[in-house]
Amino acid sequence: MSKKTLGMVVACAIVLAACGSSSSKGESKTGGSGTKPASSSSSTSPDTSGSDATSTTLQLVDTTLGKLVADSSGKVLYLYVPDGTSTVSKVPAAALSAWPPVQADATPTLGPGLTAKASTGTQPNGEAWVMYNGHLLYGFTGDVKAGDVNGNAVSDVWYGVTAAGEPVQS
Repeated sequence: MSKKTLGMVVACAIVLAACGSSSSKGESKTGGSGTKPASSSSSTSPDTSGSDATSTTLQLVDTTLGKLVADSSGKVLYLYVPDGTSTVSKVPAAALSAWPPVQADATPTLGPGLTAKASTGTQPNGEAWVMYNGHLLYGFTGDVKAGDVNGNAVSDVWYGVTAAGEPVQS
């Protein structure tokens, strides 16, 4: 599937998701990548369904685009170009179902070969999202297995991240 076709499919999925139920309670914001699920912003109870925040680990995985930053299960992580180095996401809320943020309550652990700084950025709802080299990180639900890079260059705004924390603009 071409990047343009994949971008169209993702855009359609986002529109359909936005038209669906407005309840986000219980939805994982991780795409199954093993990172902490997002809590509903309308929830008054703490989110206890996610992994221990101190276990958030970033690692390098081999992909067809070279070694890229991934979560602890090997799923490639992406940056969103319009975010720049802002600590607050600019991703439209409807898009987060396809591009779930990586969350943690503490600075993530870095695996071998990762040379940039890891941190977190606090969102307006109080959630802490993982940053690498100043970029917020997101999974992609279109990546099925570890090392997939189906999200790279989608809509010319989503890119995998190198060990140095730079986008892979292939």
